[in-house]
Amino acid sequence: MSVETIIERIKVRVAAVDPNGPRKVLGVFQLNIKTAGGVEQWIVDLKQLKVDQGVSASPDVTVTVGLEDMLAISGKTLTVGDALKQGKIDISGDADLAAKLAEVI
Repeated sequence: MSVETIIERIKVRVAAVDPNGPRKVLGVFQLNIKTAGGVEQWIVDLKQLKVDQGVSASPDVTVTVGLEDMLAISGKTLTVGDALKQGKIDISGDADLAAKLAEVI
């Protein structure tokens, strides 16, 4: 599986959100996924309900994780909590929003 596959899954989840309905998570997330070729940077904007490649000027939360660990987290074989304990993921910013992001993605 690739970064593109993960991002497409995120895009599908974001597109399914009713912009007029209640939402669990409102925030801008900088997602940095480390691959063999470098770091792919994505903005997951749950305020505006969009996902774009790039770097956010002021994210609420920044997540940096390797591709394999991101795959394990998205496949539910690794929890974000365990990844943090094992040093496999770095999360900075609003801790409450970061915890909610894991539920959404």
